[in-house]
Amino acid sequence: MYNLTSIEHHTRLPSNGNPFTHTEGQLLLLLEDGEICLTVNRQHCDLKAGYFIFLQDGKQLQIRQTSADPLRIIALEIEGQVSNREDSEEAALNLPPLFEHNRVGILQSHERELIKELHILWQKHNHWQQIRIQGQFLQWVADVGERLEATSDYDSASLVLDALRYMEQNYQTPITRQQLAERAGFSEGYYSRFFKKNVGKSPQEYLTDIRMHHAKRLLTRQQSSIQDVAAQVGYNNPLYFSRIFKKTVGLSPTVYIHSNPRQIRVAAMNNQYTGHLLALGLEPCAATGPSFKAETSLLDHTLFMNAYEGDAPDSTTLLRAEPDLILTSEYADEAHVQQLHQIAPTQTIAFQSQDWRSQFLEIAEATGRNQQACSWLDEYDEKSHQAATHLRQQIGSASIVSLLVRSQDCFVAGYRHMGAVLYQDLQLSTPSLIHEQQSHYIAEDWKMDDLDADYIMLVFHPSVSDAERQRWLNSPWWKAREAVKRGRVYLDQMNYVLGSYNAFSHDLLLREIPERLRSLSCM
Repeated sequence: MYNLTSIEHHTRLPSNGNPFTHTEGQLLLLLEDGEICLTVNRQHCDLKAGYFIFLQDGKQLQIRQTSADPLRIIALEIEGQVSNREDSEEAALNLPPLFEHNRVGILQSHERELIKELHILWQKHNHWQQIRIQGQFLQWVADVGERLEATSDYDSASLVLDALRYMEQNYQTPITRQQLAERAGFSEGYYSRFFKKNVGKSPQEYLTDIRMHHAKRLLTRQQSSIQDVAAQVGYNNPLYFSRIFKKTVGLSPTVYIHSNPRQIRVAAMNNQYTGHLLALGLEPCAATGPSFKAETSLLDHTLFMNAYEGDAPDSTTLLRAEPDLILTSEYADEAHVQQLHQIAPTQTIAFQSQDWRSQFLEIAEATGRNQQACSWLDEYDEKSHQAATHLRQQIGSASIVSLLVRSQDCFVAGYRHMGAVLYQDLQLSTPSLIHEQQSHYIAEDWKMDDLDADYIMLVFHPSVSDAERQRWLNSPWWKAREAVKRGRVYLDQMNYVLGSYNAFSHDLLLREIPERLRSLSCM
């Protein structure tokens, strides 16, 4: 039996980085807002808003705030028997999932709301109220524990996704199997078996694939020596790099350079076309916004312009970038297009009147990457077919909707942007308010009485205040939605790249959406 002994709320950290040195029991920490890095027994763990972690001993904890966002932590001190992963790594995955040592997870919106309600009640509780609080807490433990136990596959997928992102973001630095294992909280041997079971190759093989992908891109650039490229992809010894490159690619770096002529230098005035270029294996020499940089290291050498497509061109940055071709869309003013032509040949690719595949193929034609585009689409279609098959087995014909809540209205994805992946590529069912081939739907003043989706993917725009956010989440209309009552709501943070309409973004979504739905399918 678990007994709740205290609930604390923290908005700032003490100088020693640990506000919990006085605790005697176990700790369940819920991060409401902000981002933090926790260190427990020399193991590091990054948490974002909505995440929780369970700790057997809070006294040895160190917390460091890693973002400028306001910090809000709710800490629950608990007495009772818990599970220790260190006792048996193989068995730990089958133990009751909520109270495992160093267990990290994501709470659904209604689960977080109940914890906040318990905290409010705790401030003014009497003897009888305390009994009610304990009862509500135990019910919460049972509900959350049952959900997490049923979604153990999702937890495995989350660990793998975290490792893949970490390698993609840090491939230029030394990465060891020990580092990856420590991040996941496993021994090296067990982690290697776990990773290979889920990915199909070892961590080192996957890291080598990432490094060789970047090496091939860098080797086709002018003035890039083999020694420079080796250093840029994480190899201090160019001879060792050359051996690994030949073993992986089938050609030596020198032969590869001669077999692959210099890549065309392309500037993307429309941010969506940056995503298309990335999918074609082309790093734009100049782009209009750094939004994609948070999702990939393929923009390390891109120059970012101080103007967007509808503005007067940033000629200074464009001249420095020396493009062979400039891509723009129908949103660019004709006078601005003439200015661009004076810098380099400029091609207008229709955005609004074309779907993303047509845009992608037209850009491939303009850049001489037709073969790469066809191969990419074949691979994408195969992945989407496999994912769609798994999802049908998982959720059947259930409908899904993606909502972006803004201050004055709500943007409902139709058959473009995220909806293109949901309804066309993954073949998920649309709610009745989305008509066939409708690009999107705007609900003024949040009026959507006909919203009847079985699953909801919910994002709040940064312009939405905390008060507006709570008004939405606590409104009788919202709580009456069947998806809310059944815990089938995935609450996420605003991500421009995942909400975009291009090949690169859709490839990311094809990986992300099944994992999100897998975390909710048990409800």
